[in-house]
Amino acid sequence: MNKQVELSQQVGAAQNEQPIEPRKAVFSGVPKHTLLTGFASPELETKIREMFKTRLNLKRTSLNGYTFALARFCNSQKIEPFDFAKVGLERVEEAVEQFIRNYQNELSPKYLNTIYCAVKSWCFCTRMIKSRKLFREVKFDKSSRKVDAITELSLETSHIKKLVEMADIDGKILIGLYGFAGLRPVLIPRLTVGDFAANDYTLQNGKIHFVSKNPFLFVRKELEGNKAHIKFFTILPSKVAELLEIVLNSADEPVTLKTPLLRKHGSAPAIYQKIVQMFAKIGFVGRPYLLRSYADKLLDRNLACSEASGEKRDTDLKEFMMGHKGTIAAVYQFKALSEEDAKQYRKMFEGVDKWLNVNVFGMAAEDDYNRAKMQCEVAVKFGASQERMTEMLALLNVGKMTMQAFDAELSVAIDTAQKRNLENRFDALFKAYQATHAPQ
Repeated sequence: MNKQVELSQQVGAAQNEQPIEPRKAVFSGVPKHTLLTGFASPELETKIREMFKTRLNLKRTSLNGYTFALARFCNSQKIEPFDFAKVGLERVEEAVEQFIRNYQNELSPKYLNTIYCAVKSWCFCTRMIKSRKLFREVKFDKSSRKVDAITELSLETSHIKKLVEMADIDGKILIGLYGFAGLRPVLIPRLTVGDFAANDYTLQNGKIHFVSKNPFLFVRKELEGNKAHIKFFTILPSKVAELLEIVLNSADEPVTLKTPLLRKHGSAPAIYQKIVQMFAKIGFVGRPYLLRSYADKLLDRNLACSEASGEKRDTDLKEFMMGHKGTIAAVYQFKALSEEDAKQYRKMFEGVDKWLNVNVFGMAAEDDYNRAKMQCEVAVKFGASQERMTEMLALLNVGKMTMQAFDAELSVAIDTAQKRNLENRFDALFKAYQATHAPQ
């Protein structure tokens, strides 16, 4: 006899003849905040969610995923979650193993793994096993990405630069939080001004001012979307901090500790749609989450500390700033961020900040800016406008003028000044000649 049929018979024939009602009909009148996962009744779903939350301490995102996955398995096997004990652990293990074999070509590896973990966790929640490690291991591809996602295009710096150029100021800030700081979309709408390090900004007369060009932004462990359930920090690039200060201070409402960093995009779906729209404008096809992958590559490539033997990437710091657990995470749970640590981490972040300013925001590097300043002084001596040279340096410093554009305009200014000097000198000589040789 087929194992799936046998499993269904052991549960009882009460629901064999009853088709599952459409989800919309079943959950008609249920509050919108209740997630519709496909169980037969809202009451049953509520009990399951409460048990998952009590026993596993799951956040809402994981709670939703586990509940939906358990419903998918139970509906396919025609079994109620609270009847697992009647069936027995061995039969449940066989059923989930067979489910994975049947659907491994139809469902993504990530989703199959979620279903497997949900069933295993439910057995633990109902005390069928004392530890989830005691559940039968099923070997299958558990990669977190679909096959088609592996071959998808990656976001390159050229894409990011185009996004920054065409985005409005809120879009630039969103790219900074998502693509440079690596914050998950579900976290971004929940972050407020009060989450910045207290010494990195001041609040006065309803306005914020960052006293640090690279402020620390802390993510509380209780925030929804904090998957690691740890308090961690990330560091904002200087350009993003400047833009954020402008947006916060330009609003009608005064800035307080509870003011959200992003007012326009107040939810993860809103952020998702904003990124999709920006991707479409530059002709890029891909998942918004690729921005977080870009942040990972950016930090990995540029976050380094100087040692006697050369530069060594601090990968553990990078993982911590991306919201993952690690050595730094373990240490940080027992002590606050000291001034010495903050100074060290900020210095390590300078490489990231300079790289972004030059390669993404088009700002001049420090050496290039100093060279440009000397060239302007020379140009003024040739007769170029002091006012225009000062204006060009200011534009170069904030990334509104590239070095190529600066060099081109500087050359024109010097040539124009030289021609004007020659003309003035010729006029002076000609007048002197006329004065000397004019008929008396």
